[in-house]
Amino acid sequence: MRKKEISRRRRLTSSVRKRITSYYVESEQDEIAAAAASQGISLSSFIASAALKEARKINPQKRFK
Repeated sequence: MRKKEISRRRRLTSSVRKRITSYYVESEQDEIAAAAASQGISLSSFIASAALKEARKINPQKRFK
């Protein structure tokens, strides 16, 4: 049985540096920060990875470049 791959870091060959703002209540931020810390990644990387995972579920055929 193959182990599920866990992406530790997002490696970008080229990145678009645009800001995305999101708001959380304090308990949500604490929960997200704890999850990111447990995976050893930054909060922004954790949020970006989660958002991409959800976007790919919603748009399975579309691959944006």
